[in-house]
Amino acid sequence: MKRNSFNLGIIVGLMIVFMMIGFIIGMLVIHISYKNKTEATPVIPKEQPKIETVHTEEITNFYYPKRELLPGQILKNSYNQDGFRIDDGFMAYFDEDGKKISHLGVDVSYHQPEIDWDELMTSPVEFIMLRCGYRGHSEGGLIEDEKFREYAAKANEYGLDMGVYFFTQALNETEAIAEADFVISLLSEYDLQYPVAFDTEYVADKSARTNTVEITPEERSKICIAFCERVREAGYYPIIYASENWMRRQLDLTMLTDYDFWAPQYLDKNDFLFDFTIWQYTDTGAIPGIKGEVDLDISMVDYSEFVPGLMEAVKTEGEIGTY
Repeated sequence: MKRNSFNLGIIVGLMIVFMMIGFIIGMLVIHISYKNKTEATPVIPKEQPKIETVHTEEITNFYYPKRELLPGQILKNSYNQDGFRIDDGFMAYFDEDGKKISHLGVDVSYHQPEIDWDELMTSPVEFIMLRCGYRGHSEGGLIEDEKFREYAAKANEYGLDMGVYFFTQALNETEAIAEADFVISLLSEYDLQYPVAFDTEYVADKSARTNTVEITPEERSKICIAFCERVREAGYYPIIYASENWMRRQLDLTMLTDYDFWAPQYLDKNDFLFDFTIWQYTDTGAIPGIKGEVDLDISMVDYSEFVPGLMEAVKTEGEIGTY
């Protein structure tokens, strides 16, 4: 009996040893097989959910300096007449310290059919005012200047500061708003650094629509306001172009103290009666890059410092104010 027990113990022990050896061999086989599989077939991670990044525009709060005005006050021309003088062939304005503070500009339309932009950029011109359109004298249609898109694209391409002007023949506020909307639609593809001007002036043609009806100074001033406010709402900076005689006889300036003026006066000295920020000092000027005579201007304000900021504030629904 003892011998059989001994033999049975040996057999059981050997079986356990064989089982352990088999377990070890099996684990090695599984490990090698898994390793070979992972090396042969890359592991593809599960598709992660797409996360859309929402880009929010930073709100721009913009404030610009504004001249202090009393209610109903008409600002007079306060520039020092001795400060205006020709500098290197062009009009300029110098402050009391002898520093030139004006900026030279040129205004053009289809009347200047060719512009050599490379040559123009070598001139002292700092800004350009383009006629974007006009209302017809007789039928009253809204017409785009045939050179506007070409010249506006070139001004942006060359980095020349640009403003625009529209020649009005509006008979009432409704038509003025339509003119403003027309201008705004034209500007959607371009960047402006200077104002949008409302050109209100006398038309020599007696049959012109504005000569066939009576428009009081109050009504004409409301027309100006309607255009300017529509333009301002769109983020542009309005300015009114008008002669001294037109201001005195056809506008009520007490209603227009919120707006800058672009003043045409073709003299060596500027004795324009009313306040202005841009002076169109000649209509027979010459400038490199433009053939023939052309209107030249000087701006007493560098509008490029704040006009783009106004547009950005409107786009981002920021706050616009003055200080």
